[in-house]
Amino acid sequence: MDPIPQASYDHRLTMKEEDYLEAILNVSLTKGYAKSRDVAVELDVGPSSVGEMFAKLDKKGLVVYRKYEGVTLTEPGKIIAEQVKFRHDVLVEFLEMVGVPSDIANKDACFMEHELSTVTIQKIREFVAAKKQK
Repeated sequence: MDPIPQASYDHRLTMKEEDYLEAILNVSLTKGYAKSRDVAVELDVGPSSVGEMFAKLDKKGLVVYRKYEGVTLTEPGKIIAEQVKFRHDVLVEFLEMVGVPSDIANKDACFMEHELSTVTIQKIREFVAAKKQK
């Protein structure tokens, strides 16, 4: 089992900031880059909200934002995004395993990924892996 990605970022991020980092990562994984409009679609928000958050994340050193060109994750931003995505994916897999429909599992995982402890995520991950082996 791969280890849970660990971030060494000192400041607590909001759920919204974590969601943006995860969305930037998701868009980058499919397109190779992330533009404001792509992230806006991913999060179902307006483009002006995206620009404001990009600037905020840039100021925190989590992304490199070039207006009209898009955004790239810095190393700390990438680690945090990978951690949030990992947590999300584990939770979606677990929720679907217990019979939650995919669309609801995805939505619920978005809330849970920010609140559950690393220990809880690890135990859910172990449970899912054990069930898959049976």
